[in-house]
Amino acid sequence: MNNIEIEDFYHHDFTTASEWEIFISRLEEIMHEWKLTNMKIGNCLKSGDFVNCQWVENIEKLHFADAEFLLKHYKLQLEDKDTTRSLEENEEDSGEESEEERVQCQKDALNSSNDFARIDGNHLEIARYYGVREFLVLQSTKRESVTDETKIRILLSSLTIAATNANCNIPTLLQVQEPWQNMYLGTSIGKGICIHFDMVHLKKIPPHCKYLTGLLALFKQKIGEGCGVRLDPVMISGRFSYLLKDWTNSTWTQEPPDFDFMQGETLGVEELGKLPFGATFDPIAELHLFTTWPEMSENVVVDSEGFTDLEPQLAPEWSVQVKMVSSPACLLGEYLTDFLHICNSKKTMVDLLGDVVIHAQHEDQPLSSVFNILTESKIPTISTVVSKATTKRNKNMEGTIPEEILLSILYFLFPDAEENTKTPYGDVSTCNVDEDQWKGVKTCAMDSLVWRFAIVAAHCTHNLGGMSALAQLWYEFVQEIRYRWETNILIPGVSPGFPDCVRTCILHQKLQMMNCCIEKKKAREESAYKFQSADADDFETAESEEEEFFECTSEEPTNEVDTTTRTQLKAKYLLWNKPAGRLAKHPWLKLIQTGDPLYLPVTQDPVPKTEDQLEEDTQVMMQLGTDTHASEMRARLMSASLLSDMESFKAANPDAILEDFIRWYSPRDWIEDAGTNEEGEPTGHLSDRMLIPNNPWTTTWSSAQPVPAHRQKRLFDDTREAEKTLHFLNSKNIGEVAQLLLPTLTHAALYTLRQQKQDALPHLPAVTLSILNKLQYATKPIHQKLHIYEGITRDIESVEALVAQVNSLQHKLGDNNDSKEFTLFLIQLMRGKEVEVPGGFRGNIGSRITTMFRDAQKAALLMTSVNNSAEVDGAGDDKFKTFPEPSCKEFILRIVTPRPSPTSIPQPQRLYTCLKRDHIRLAGLFSEDTIFL
Repeated sequence: MNNIEIEDFYHHDFTTASEWEIFISRLEEIMHEWKLTNMKIGNCLKSGDFVNCQWVENIEKLHFADAEFLLKHYKLQLEDKDTTRSLEENEEDSGEESEEERVQCQKDALNSSNDFARIDGNHLEIARYYGVREFLVLQSTKRESVTDETKIRILLSSLTIAATNANCNIPTLLQVQEPWQNMYLGTSIGKGICIHFDMVHLKKIPPHCKYLTGLLALFKQKIGEGCGVRLDPVMISGRFSYLLKDWTNSTWTQEPPDFDFMQGETLGVEELGKLPFGATFDPIAELHLFTTWPEMSENVVVDSEGFTDLEPQLAPEWSVQVKMVSSPACLLGEYLTDFLHICNSKKTMVDLLGDVVIHAQHEDQPLSSVFNILTESKIPTISTVVSKATTKRNKNMEGTIPEEILLSILYFLFPDAEENTKTPYGDVSTCNVDEDQWKGVKTCAMDSLVWRFAIVAAHCTHNLGGMSALAQLWYEFVQEIRYRWETNILIPGVSPGFPDCVRTCILHQKLQMMNCCIEKKKAREESAYKFQSADADDFETAESEEEEFFECTSEEPTNEVDTTTRTQLKAKYLLWNKPAGRLAKHPWLKLIQTGDPLYLPVTQDPVPKTEDQLEEDTQVMMQLGTDTHASEMRARLMSASLLSDMESFKAANPDAILEDFIRWYSPRDWIEDAGTNEEGEPTGHLSDRMLIPNNPWTTTWSSAQPVPAHRQKRLFDDTREAEKTLHFLNSKNIGEVAQLLLPTLTHAALYTLRQQKQDALPHLPAVTLSILNKLQYATKPIHQKLHIYEGITRDIESVEALVAQVNSLQHKLGDNNDSKEFTLFLIQLMRGKEVEVPGGFRGNIGSRITTMFRDAQKAALLMTSVNNSAEVDGAGDDKFKTFPEPSCKEFILRIVTPRPSPTSIPQPQRLYTCLKRDHIRLAGLFSEDTIFL
């Protein structure tokens, strides 16, 4: 056993691959899988390709020495029109040099069309550092970075060996140091060329590297080591970046609403019936100005500590990029968000208002606050109203809304209470009359009472005390509705007619119901007054008044016929069976049995119902069941109106039978025969459904008594319905009140958003229409689904922020500039891209930018100067610079020179430099000839 163990211990298989070899083999295998071998030269890059074209990414995971790495491949996908080289380009390239003399990254390094391109994406900064369109990156997947020099050398060697074995000549880079440093080292070997990608990143800038002169010396020293040749002039591209955060006179903000406009002063919202719109602070965080010098020879430019030619005003190219404030606070979005929060509250009016509700319920005269006085026919002055209303209030009943503001709000909601009002209601007879597309939203007519109330409620909630202010406003509103019911004053700003359950919200339906009750009550009281004022002792006079009220005047006998007709009526009908409640004689129908004319009766109006009442009736019908007793109950509930009409018909036509009623009430159930009767009228019979034994029509007719409409029990009890409506309004807690107003408020907010016309946002109408479709769906049910409104609010907030950003940019860069060029400029800026300034420094936009920088510099000087502002103002503009020190200075140096010896083939050399206040970055692409050393 011992011999076996010793033999096994000393037995080694030297043919087994090591971990390093396996790692290299896997790298090589991945390069073959991604088809990165023998890459051909691609098309020449055009300006903007790095930013506008798509970068394709491939990722593969691999391991080495218990460490996990990611190998990533990035390639710029050029547009289709650029993928095929034209014949002229091929001829030009072949005239200059053959493809075998250079690799792709060298050609890209000499191309200045995408210098200083700012690309968003992980590792894509490599394209800016080295100017390449395709590259491989190896990075560690763990948090620990590759900082050990030995590990860096091994990994770089592995990448170089694998790329050489696979004939892959694209740059292979390794991410080293901490991830935030964005440090990349690597090589590219192929076609007898070795390219080194080196980088330096320092927190402290060496003094000799702060200016172009020192960078040129450093670059020449690097590429001239051991070369011994005279270098051609270096080509320089430069860019200086300037940062602007202080807008001074160019700030764009929307001030929050202030109720001083009620005294004639406007701030923020000009009218009480409009919702605010815009950001509460400037939504533009920063403006970056880039001044660029594309390609210059080192012989024509100087940039040193003592002097510089690189002044912003002299730059041939200007471009800007803006950084937006993430999720800026906007007024319209805040209004909706605040209201949505209240929708979830369970607090009652007593919780919010205290004893004011309890006192009002126990007082003989309800405390309807200031509007007990305002709805009188003669309106006293506002100061008188305020003093009288104040004396009625107890100290513990004071609300959060000041009395004078509350009066202005109530006058706005109920303008008929004020003489010579400035805010009367327009035509609110139809819902959403402005445009057809709004008709799908189930709220109310624009600028109606509910519309105004929802907007005012949002104002009070946001500015005057939150839930307490809303509770106070709702309490005053309900008290005013009750007062108008008691005094027979119609509610203004409400669509006439029965409650519109299809197109309006439940609150608007309730107010329509109240108006129906008020109108019915007024008509009933006027009718009662007429009868009471008649002479009770004169039977003929009372009879004539009754006939005048119910009969058609054209049918009343006059002159000589008057006495004869009255005599005939008395002879034919007994006093208790006398015709009553006649409206008019039917044009052609006559009674079947007697042949007398058929008279149309005065009937009761249909019963108005709101949506919740219809739903309640449906639930009752469904809960009755399907047995015989349930069917009878259902028939009785449904035949109440039929019974009333039959009784009115019998009263107007004492000799009528069921067939007479059917001929008038349901002509389809009367089937005419071929024959005629003695009067010459066609005969007929009832339909089959009317001949069913004990059907609802026959049973109701048999039980109906001849009672005119004005003596019947009211189908529509206006008093009962009005009290039910008032109870509905009074019983709501604050969350339910907010839910009643939420559909209309959201509708008003979306309408406000749609009023914003902005050419720089071409997709704004389509986005608004999409939100409108959601709102149409959300407003359909009675019980609101808050999560839908939350989504709509988020959509409105995002669009409002975009509009506010565009408005701010337009204000800063060109207040009155409506040209297509300026609009296109704004569109590009809103996409977050770097956009070239039309006309550069000398253009209109360039002038505005210069002014903003000058104002910011002047403001900074005023804050830091020890002199007073007057001395600074008198110093003149030459005492301070228009532009501050650059926030970033970037240079790209290029040259083609032989390396490593004078006999080598000239190769491209490139150095990218980035100078900021806290660090310096040098990224060099240095080529060497590996054949002619």
